[in-house]
Amino acid sequence: MSKYAGSLFGLIAFSLLAIHDVFVKLLSVHYLPFQIVFMASLMAIPLALVILPFFSDITSFKPVFPKLMIMRVIAMTLTSVSAFFAISSIPLTELYALLFSAPILITALSAPILGEQVGWRRWLAVLFGFCGVLVVLQPTLSVPHLGHLGALTAAFGIAFNSILLRKVGDKEQVALVLVYPLIGNVFIMGFISVFMYKPMPIEHLGLSFLVAVFSVIAMSLIIFAYRISKAVLVAPMQYSQIIWGSFLGWLFFAEKVELHVLVGATVIIGSGFFIVVREAKKKIPAFISQRPI
Repeated sequence: MSKYAGSLFGLIAFSLLAIHDVFVKLLSVHYLPFQIVFMASLMAIPLALVILPFFSDITSFKPVFPKLMIMRVIAMTLTSVSAFFAISSIPLTELYALLFSAPILITALSAPILGEQVGWRRWLAVLFGFCGVLVVLQPTLSVPHLGHLGALTAAFGIAFNSILLRKVGDKEQVALVLVYPLIGNVFIMGFISVFMYKPMPIEHLGLSFLVAVFSVIAMSLIIFAYRISKAVLVAPMQYSQIIWGSFLGWLFFAEKVELHVLVGATVIIGSGFFIVVREAKKKIPAFISQRPI
C-alpha cells in the first residue's frame, strides 16, 4: 500500500465530516443542540461497536485510566454541544477556521500541562495562529457571534482531549476512547433533553441516523489513516474542510465567504501545518482530530 494512502483516507474522512455538519445544520433549524447530540449519539453507539473493531481491537470495555476517561467524557460532551451550537449559528467556513486552531492550542497547552519543551519556532507559530483567530473574529470591527464562542469552546475541547490522549499514550484502547464519549452524550444530553424534547418525524430521525453514520465512518477512517501513514501525511488533510465548508455552505445555506475569514483561515492553517510538521520531526504524539459526534 502506498505511503500516501493515509492521506487519501484522511481526505475522505474529513469530507464525510463536512457533509455530517450539513446534516447537523439542517436539523438545528428545528431542534436544540442537546437533542441532536443525544439522538445522533444514541444511534452511533451500535454502529461504532460494529464498525470500530475492524479498525481497532477491543479486548476489554474497562478503561485503563478511568478518571481520565471520565474527564474525556465530560469534555467531549461539552465539545459536542458547543460545536453543534456553532454549526447552527455561524457559516461553516468560519466554524472550520476556528476549529483549525485546535493544533495550535494543543501546543500552547502541552507546555504547562504535560511539561513538554516547546521551542521558539513553535511558540512563534502559536502566536501567528492566534493572530489568525483574531482576523477571523474581527473583534475591533464587530461583536463576535455567540456561535464563534461555541466554535472556540469546541476547539479548546478538542485540544484538551488530545492532551489527555497524549497523557495516556497508546495504553488506552482507541475504540474505547471513541465509544465512551458517545455513552456520556446519551446519558448527559438525554437527561437535559427530557425537559425540552421535541418529537421528530421520520425524515428528521433519518437525518440523525446519517449524522451518526457519517461520524462513525469518518472517525474509523481517520484511525485507519494514522495506522498506515505518518501523521505528517494525514493531519494536514483536515484543512481540506475549509474548501468543503465554503462549497457546501454556499450550496445549501447561501453562505458567503468573507475575505477576512479566508485571510484568517490561511494564517491559522499555515501555523497549524508548521506545528504538525515540526512535531512529526520531533516524534511528538500526533494530534488526531477527533471531532465530536
